[in-house]
Amino acid sequence: MYIIDFEASGLSKSSYPIEVAWGSSVKTVASYLLNPDKMDGWTDWNPKSYEFHQIPREKLLVNGKDPRRVAKLMIDDLAGQTAYSDEPRFDNMWKERLLVDSGYDPGLIKIKNLKYFLNKKIKSRFPKKRLIDLFQEFSANKSIHHRAGADVIWLFKFVEFVEDLSTSSAN
Repeated sequence: MYIIDFEASGLSKSSYPIEVAWGSSVKTVASYLLNPDKMDGWTDWNPKSYEFHQIPREKLLVNGKDPRRVAKLMIDDLAGQTAYSDEPRFDNMWKERLLVDSGYDPGLIKIKNLKYFLNKKIKSRFPKKRLIDLFQEFSANKSIHHRAGADVIWLFKFVEFVEDLSTSSAN
């Protein structure tokens, strides 16, 4: 299973991804800041989004990688795979912007809904439990950082929590 997450400059149609992370386990997560100066038209910047992800635009300009290079790495790792996201509506939007602007077919990478996947798993084992209840139980003592790499790691740990719950109830 692959999990992917993006942070973005905003939520408008002119916004663009500023950070992406993906991996097939906690130990394989790769995270990249994206330099918007390397791409034509990547100028939108919403201060409200900054409040959420806390990534200054200046940091992107200094530490960000060329988005085309990161898109190539994504294609190399994820083409033909299914990646899961807790927010596929937005993550698909950022994936499409990154890949299209980098000259790739966005259809090479599929992003599906992790919540839907986990909910099916939970319902098959625990018909009376709800995903949101398990999410809140798991989140009670953990902070969410709202950075792509940290979010992917957090999601892998949540998946593991759900799977451990399923395994322990089977015994």
